[in-house]
Amino acid sequence: MTDRLHPLATGDDDFKIPFRPWKNHPGPGVDFPDLSITTVDATLTRRIIDALVLRVPAKVEVLAGIDIGGLGLAGALACRCGLGFFDIRKVDSLRNGVMRSIIANYELGEGVVISKGAQLAGRHIAILDDCLISGGTALAAARLIRRLGGHCDTALFVFDIEGMGGRERLAGGGITAEVLRTVPRTAPESEGV
Repeated sequence: MTDRLHPLATGDDDFKIPFRPWKNHPGPGVDFPDLSITTVDATLTRRIIDALVLRVPAKVEVLAGIDIGGLGLAGALACRCGLGFFDIRKVDSLRNGVMRSIIANYELGEGVVISKGAQLAGRHIAILDDCLISGGTALAAARLIRRLGGHCDTALFVFDIEGMGGRERLAGGGITAEVLRTVPRTAPESEGV
């Protein structure tokens, strides 16, 4: 296995991560923290990736980025750590001919899929997404990875919305949630852009 690169940051991963709140999304009284205003800034993106490096268990060989917020982060983190990566997509984003397997995610209504060709059996895989809400998508992704023979017991997130039960749900599924920042359900106006 490739040696893990050390983060260039000073270890201060408690920095403020700016976001744009999507008011009442995914439902009333919950504001989704949109990270895209931060990831356009190379310095802030580097700090996020450096903070995530510290949370990737040594046994992990591959990162799985969840569509859409986790895809770019997974690629950047995989490159930084010398790991492989692949994407986990929502069912409607892939043609049937390239789907490998589907597992239901009742919150999405359709499920999550992995493209054919990903060699997962026996490999240690961590999931990465931008925000943990209820944990439904990450749990569906982990179950699909496990069904395909991979080992998955870690999920990484930039944000966790407090009080939504995501960490508890993942823990019940044997998955440790590593989170950079917990945000309240309703974002303070000072967080908005």
